[in-house]
Amino acid sequence: MTNIHIKIKDLREGQQLKQREVAEYLGISQQAYSYYELDKRELPSRHVAKLSKLYNVSADYLLGLKPELSEGYDLNATFVKGIKVKDVLISLRKLSPDNKKEALKYLSYLNSTQQKQ
Repeated sequence: MTNIHIKIKDLREGQQLKQREVAEYLGISQQAYSYYELDKRELPSRHVAKLSKLYNVSADYLLGLKPELSEGYDLNATFVKGIKVKDVLISLRKLSPDNKKEALKYLSYLNSTQQKQ
C-alpha cells in the first residue's frame, strides 16, 4: 500500500502551491483534488503521470515503487520552487574547498537554529 496522498500533499506544500493551482494543472476541481490528498479517492494513473512531471519526481516514487527520497535522492526533484536538487549540487561542486567547508558550517548552523524554533 502506498501513501501517495501524503506524498502529493508534501510535494505540493514543498513547492508552495495551493490545491487550486494543482487542480487547475490537472484539469479538475479543487474539491476533487482535495479528495486525493485526503485519501478519499484513488488517484488515476493519468494524474500520477502529470504530477510526476509537475514535481520532477518519478511515477515510481509517487507509487511507492522507488525508495523514499531521504534514502535515494531524485536529482530532478525540486529543492525549492524553480531550483532542482542537481542544480544545488552543481553549485556546491563549483565552490573552492574552503568555501565548501564554510557552506557546510552555515548549513549546520541553520539546522541547529531551526531545531530550536
